[in-house]
Amino acid sequence: MKLAKVLVLVCLLAAGVSAQRTGTLTGNVQETIHVQPNSSTKLYVSGATVTLISKKDENVKFTAVTDGAGNFRFENIPEGEYSLFGSRIVEKGETASRIEAKENVSLKEGKQIIKNLLLLVYIDIACGTRNCGQVRETVTVSADQRQPLDEVSKTVNVIDGQEMRDRADFSLVESLRTIPGFRVQQLGGFGRTASIKSRGLRNQDTAILIDGVRFRDASSITGDASAFLSDLTLTSVSRIEVLRGPGSSLYGTNAIGGAVDFQTPAPQAGWHGQVSANAGGLGLSRFRGNVSNGLSNGKFGFNLALARTDYREGIDKEDDADNTNFQSRIEAKPFEKTNISARFFVSDAFVRLNSNPDTFGNLPISNSAIIVANPGVNFAFDANDPDSNQKSKFFNGQVVVTQVISDRLYFQGYYSGLKTERRNTNGLLGIPFQSESTSIFDGSIHTANGHIDWTP
Repeated sequence: MKLAKVLVLVCLLAAGVSAQRTGTLTGNVQETIHVQPNSSTKLYVSGATVTLISKKDENVKFTAVTDGAGNFRFENIPEGEYSLFGSRIVEKGETASRIEAKENVSLKEGKQIIKNLLLLVYIDIACGTRNCGQVRETVTVSADQRQPLDEVSKTVNVIDGQEMRDRADFSLVESLRTIPGFRVQQLGGFGRTASIKSRGLRNQDTAILIDGVRFRDASSITGDASAFLSDLTLTSVSRIEVLRGPGSSLYGTNAIGGAVDFQTPAPQAGWHGQVSANAGGLGLSRFRGNVSNGLSNGKFGFNLALARTDYREGIDKEDDADNTNFQSRIEAKPFEKTNISARFFVSDAFVRLNSNPDTFGNLPISNSAIIVANPGVNFAFDANDPDSNQKSKFFNGQVVVTQVISDRLYFQGYYSGLKTERRNTNGLLGIPFQSESTSIFDGSIHTANGHIDWTP
């Protein structure tokens, strides 16, 4: 009889537990690093401690640790009002301090709540090495995945968006001139053909990437991006990572000298926008605008950016050039462990070209003496050609799908479509005597790739 009563009591308790109303809480922990006075970087934080404490009874608490992507998850949590804390340790010389973030959470029966935490770190660049916070900056170009900069065995330089805006750069070529070991050469002004030589190697030995996917001229026999380097304006860029050294094992034979990764910004929660305009000599006018929006739960976000750069005159009043760039990025998270990202980059450019260097005046009667070349006296280094021009267009699109299988296993696949078009036209005018000609270079490249990553 006593045994029967005990069994009935156990069944009633089990029924009460199973009937308890519970909910699920998920989210991620991000960290915004503000380097004084005006630079900031946002990163996902792995290994952060996340604690959920009941407001009704502080002894009721749950703890989790973020995974490699900064995500955390609480399941079967009794409904009620909670305080959500996220924290991690920041080292400062020989001491350490804890930075925290707090959010209020209301859990309901059978509901899944998404709540993200943002940690703020401030570093004063004037405070000296021993007293400053030692924050581990991460890069992706060195290993094709996120890696702390202090663990990278190769030479990597990072140019963030704020630095480019402070210098008023508006093209990729301008920003890369500051990289040690890089020789950036442009055959004239804005829009003219540009090339990169890394550590004395050839133009085609440095790969250009857009969000980690290789970009090049589809019709070029050398497979490099030199023909379109000058068309990449800073319409919407979060940072540029430069790998100085061999990268062929990751990005192919054209990366033996290094790689340049042009990274676009991910959408943020809420509405954000920016508009800027510039004007200057040689008929310069430039407009750039971008807008972005994202849901607070991280399910969907987008950004759009448009830039127009126009030189109406140039040096000899017939060197006009214009460039229109459009960029877009869409992020969707239809399921908790599934992320879909689509990115688009479109460019339409026009530039008027000049002839090669040309001599004028009376030529010497023999070649026994060395001719002293004086620009404007006996030769012109960039002779005007009023009817020579180049029109170039490209479209680059990417779709990336990431599926997290477990904390140690995930799948990622992407498709990239690239179409390039160049048309060079040269009329009868200009020097020397020439016939009318038109050269057309068209091509397209479609790439699909997938991989599974496992961390033991």
